[in-house]
Amino acid sequence: MSFEIISDHSAGHWTAKKVDGGYFQERSRSIGLKKDGDFVAGVIYENWHGKSITCHIAVTGRMTPAYLAAIFDYPFNVCNVGKIIVPVSSANITSIKFVEKMGFHEEARIKDAMANGDMVILTMPKERCKYLENRYGKKYTIATTSA
Repeated sequence: MSFEIISDHSAGHWTAKKVDGGYFQERSRSIGLKKDGDFVAGVIYENWHGKSITCHIAVTGRMTPAYLAAIFDYPFNVCNVGKIIVPVSSANITSIKFVEKMGFHEEARIKDAMANGDMVILTMPKERCKYLENRYGKKYTIATTSA
């Protein structure tokens, strides 16, 4: 079983196909996780505003601690934002529960903004991100330096 973290357009295109109404623009950034050559997770980052960034998350398999560290290191430490924003359709209960389990909290709801319901805006400020802690970061450092 081999995991590989990928940061290229192929990760963005895979992720876009998996998320509701998703698309990947060439100016967006993405980080994907492959297991044995196939994508099992992906994140698209877009709409960087200096203080915040929007992301779309797709997962079909197990994520590794190194991957979790990487997908939170990029917005918080590389882009230096204070908050990540995740828009999700209110009809997608599975995704809402998933991102809440990751630590995101509902901050707003826009009525009838999605094809099949409300747009739920979930956010995570940097100070609430557990994935920046050494428990994840050490594994990320080890994974990237040994590659």
